Amino acid sequence: MRIERLKTRLLQHKPSICVERAILITESYQGTEGEPECVRRAKALRRVLNRMSISINPDELIVGNQASQPRAAPLFPEFSISWLARELDDLPTRQADPFYIDGQKKDVLRRRVFPYWQGKTVEERARNQLPEEVQNYLDSCVFILTGLNTGIGHINPGYDVIIRRGLLSIKEELEQRCIAEPQRKDFYEAGAITCAAAIEFANRYADLAREMSRSEPDAQRRRELEAIERVCRRVPAYPAETFHEAVQCFWFLQLIIQLESNGHSVSPGRFDQYMYPYYRRDIQSSRLDRDHAAELLGCLWVKLNEINKVRDKIGAMAFGGYPMFQNLILGGQTQYGGDATNELSYLCLEATRRIRLPQPSLSVRWHEELDQDFLRQAIETVKIGLGMPAFFNDHVIVKVLDVLGYPTEEAWNYAITGCVQPQLAGMTQGFYNGGFMNLAKCLELALNNGYDPIKKRQIAPKTGALSELTTFAEVWRALDEQLSTALRLQAEADNIIEKIHAEYAPSPFLSLMVSDCIDRGLPVEGGGARYNFTAINAVGLANVADSLAALRIMVYDKKQLSLELIRKLLQEDFCDHEDIRMRLLNDVPKYGNDCQVVDNMAESVFELFCTRVGENENARGGTFVPGFQSISAHALFRGHVGATPDGRKALDLLSDGGVSAAQGRDRNGPTALLNSVLRLDHTRALNGSLLNVKLHPSTVGGEKGSQGISALINTFFTNGGQHIQFNVVDAKTLREAQQFPELYSTLLVRVSGFSVFFTELDRTLQEDIIARTEHLLC
Repeated sequence: MRIERLKTRLLQHKPSICVERAILITESYQGTEGEPECVRRAKALRRVLNRMSISINPDELIVGNQASQPRAAPLFPEFSISWLARELDDLPTRQADPFYIDGQKKDVLRRRVFPYWQGKTVEERARNQLPEEVQNYLDSCVFILTGLNTGIGHINPGYDVIIRRGLLSIKEELEQRCIAEPQRKDFYEAGAITCAAAIEFANRYADLAREMSRSEPDAQRRRELEAIERVCRRVPAYPAETFHEAVQCFWFLQLIIQLESNGHSVSPGRFDQYMYPYYRRDIQSSRLDRDHAAELLGCLWVKLNEINKVRDKIGAMAFGGYPMFQNLILGGQTQYGGDATNELSYLCLEATRRIRLPQPSLSVRWHEELDQDFLRQAIETVKIGLGMPAFFNDHVIVKVLDVLGYPTEEAWNYAITGCVQPQLAGMTQGFYNGGFMNLAKCLELALNNGYDPIKKRQIAPKTGALSELTTFAEVWRALDEQLSTALRLQAEADNIIEKIHAEYAPSPFLSLMVSDCIDRGLPVEGGGARYNFTAINAVGLANVADSLAALRIMVYDKKQLSLELIRKLLQEDFCDHEDIRMRLLNDVPKYGNDCQVVDNMAESVFELFCTRVGENENARGGTFVPGFQSISAHALFRGHVGATPDGRKALDLLSDGGVSAAQGRDRNGPTALLNSVLRLDHTRALNGSLLNVKLHPSTVGGEKGSQGISALINTFFTNGGQHIQFNVVDAKTLREAQQFPELYSTLLVRVSGFSVFFTELDRTLQEDIIARTEHLLC
């Protein structure tokens, strides 16, 4: 079977480094000194697309490669070289997300790439402007910034605009605007260059397909190569006319966006909606049958898994498992409120269920009129253990978009970017991962008067010695001040980073797919998009809620422990006081068990974070928005926060997800967990709220298991939940996978908003997933 052969070849490739892009972009920049930055970016992209290696592999019907081989990651020296130069020799052996690179490629980078970029990268320019106070917070891991050494990404481009219109038409418009609006000439010239580059790129594949077809002995494959040539001659230059052309056009756009900049979470969005007219027309005209459509989707799904990205050591820990977060969402509603599920929605779901690969990151939009057969099929996909699809509540997210200022008549068409971030496709530039805020570290600073006991230095404002925290209200005030200060500094740093991106790393090609960029003559990084936001994501909500509950109950209400003793125990990591740690763990209610005392604490922290984030403005005239998601930053943060009052030891991970309970503490069943989560107002989580639920496989079997999952989803969403996703796997299987990774190489698990191969996770994240509570359905 074609798709199985493609998948097998894909998985034979281990992640590696491709140096072609780094060399080509460096050569281009060396030849364009003094030209406008936007034009330099466009010319660099054109050189890459014109000269990079291309291939058409056996069985492929959808063509186009990001690197010299599948799962290889190209390099983006314009964003950063300092980390790469520092970590180059360790890439193949590092613990999190290793990448193979041979000595010859290392030598090429050191001789031909690194020297040119010294002092010219986004990271160096941004770091030179960051205040010392921000650097101190970064060193202490109070927060991390994700845009320093990488592209921004996190966007749902308007693919449908190009698929419908074609790039030649847009190129002509841009050339006319160059004459009519000379004050914006740089942007329009850059856009026109990228249009030409994309068309030339497609024609390279058309030429290759023609050349291969002439020497192909197999008649069937020869016809396929001839079809590939025809399709690549047409798209993306002209409007797509067939489903095959639309799928190929989408893939070229996705691929070129990923070659222009290496920001992840470039998400296909409502693929089943904007591709459906092409599918329906071909089916009705008998040009296409369902089986061939499924085959084309299968080819695309494999292609989406070829894309890879290399991150620095910290980034690999915060984004473990080689994730690319290409979120493709199905179902939802039409403009008039009806169910939008169509036959292509089913085909996409079937493709994921059949192929069993991490990408695309599949999601489903739930609403009260959702086709129940489609929901059942989605649940069956969950039950086989893919960690997909994730589910999103239309009714809550439309309210979120209303708060963000989106018109109601547009909000129904939302998509999800990356993990859980809602936005309108083709209209929004949301720097949706401005970084992660370590809530547990903020509490640690509050209990230490701004002193970092890990780094052993004063880094934050003095908000009260222990002797001054005589009431719980004083503890809360200290936490508020520490969090507010950290958020202010993080926002200040993000704004510096965004300005550097806008000036030195604009994305003219991507900007063609975002509304108002052409009319404003500005790239997405420079405020060209219709809607502009920056997000900060909270990590460790459950730990802080549980810790505050412990302090309130044990210190201030029952007076069983003193605050001074608590701090001493935390500094010593509970050494020789395991009995007290057990009391903190077991005698104090924990978030996730439907206990109002601690759930109200979580609600208060949730509300505080949302309020304080929203007090900041971004560099593009928009606002900062709050999110609750950890990716794998909860693993990264663990080494930078000491023991916490909830009984967590110093090297234990922080709570996963965003609004999930701490690992193993949600002991009263899934309904109790959902009730705790529902005490949070999810319409305030403007950048999404992520909930992980782990179900034991023995409890989801048969129709009864399906009904149980359906009941959880329906009840949760009817009562105001925003997002839910499931891991259906048991600890026994995961332990076996650790012991015999070669037997479980394709075992998928959900980490935090994304699925990855379990055996490609580092040990820390593997243990995190194993430690999560395995719920049973009643």
